[in-house]
Amino acid sequence: MQTVLKMAHPDITVYSEFLPPTVCHALITYASEHVSKSSVVDSITGEGVEHSARTSSGMFFSRGQNQLIAAIEERIANVTGIPVENGEGMQVLRYQVGQEYRPHYDQFDLTNPGSTSHISRGGQRIATLLIYLNTPEAGGETVFPNANVSVSAIQGNVLLFRYPNPADTPLTLHGGNPVIKGEKWVATKWMRVGEFK
Repeated sequence: MQTVLKMAHPDITVYSEFLPPTVCHALITYASEHVSKSSVVDSITGEGVEHSARTSSGMFFSRGQNQLIAAIEERIANVTGIPVENGEGMQVLRYQVGQEYRPHYDQFDLTNPGSTSHISRGGQRIATLLIYLNTPEAGGETVFPNANVSVSAIQGNVLLFRYPNPADTPLTLHGGNPVIKGEKWVATKWMRVGEFK
């Protein structure tokens, strides 16, 4: 594993060869049989709802669901320095041609009533880690429009960005560009300030 990008503001790091192709393929194979339409958090109720801003499909693994997931989570903890127990369950997402996730923030907006139930399960999110499970033929970049940063989806690479400081929040606005050709598979791991329950 090598560092291919490191920034301070926003706090972004990209590592190459975080997972081997065999593990990436295993995650895709399992997830492909369990995906359903992706959702976003409703600002009022806190429930997951479908939204035109997010057009992918996905599924969640429970934390430590099997040996493979546990091993990946341990590797994530070693890279981030954030304990395994502070991580939410890993989500695997599939983006087909034209599908995208428009720019958004991963941290919860504390002014929204719907955030209360999420915060109670481990506090605020402080970091996001994306593992690119395949390389789309075209498109599918992860973009940070306020920071003028674009990260290509390359199989096995990982994108880590942190946002513990509210002052840096505007720079963590990010999205997944539409896939132009092929499809994109990505695993997402969100980390909390405390133990996620």
